[in-house]
Amino acid sequence: MVVIAICGVPGTGKSRLAELFSKNGFYAVHLSQLVVENKLYDGYDKKRDAYIINEHKLVRKVKEIVAKHSNVVVEGIGAEALPSDIVDVCIVLTCEPFELERRLLERGFPHEKIEENLEAERFGIILGEALSNYGESKIMVLDTTYTSTEELYRVIVNELRKRGLQL
Repeated sequence: MVVIAICGVPGTGKSRLAELFSKNGFYAVHLSQLVVENKLYDGYDKKRDAYIINEHKLVRKVKEIVAKHSNVVVEGIGAEALPSDIVDVCIVLTCEPFELERRLLERGFPHEKIEENLEAERFGIILGEALSNYGESKIMVLDTTYTSTEELYRVIVNELRKRGLQL
């Protein structure tokens, strides 16, 4: 059994990568969808246009899913904070700010959200949280600026095999 967490700011390719894992036998969990569909939140922050996640409920639900499936990939904002005892590898996706801004503009993100995410990327906020939670040995950092999802997938699978994880 392998559990992979994929994190990064919006626009780095988390969902696409998780879908590719799903096509190759993994059960994919999209945290934002899971939170909304299962009401794993305490409220909604209108200013930030985001749900206020109840971490205890979220962790309990993710643990239930992991117990039912042999290979699981969990992607989304918050994947960097899942309990380290249930995650084998955390993949942190990064992207150069100029490309990230283009991607977020293309998605129609408001200027304030774009700036917030660019700042998080520039300062490595997600990476810092992942390192703090999982430790360096469980982290893989991959830049998605010029790399296709398929190439990222190949790199990850090769690295997982080197680490002795059975897929």
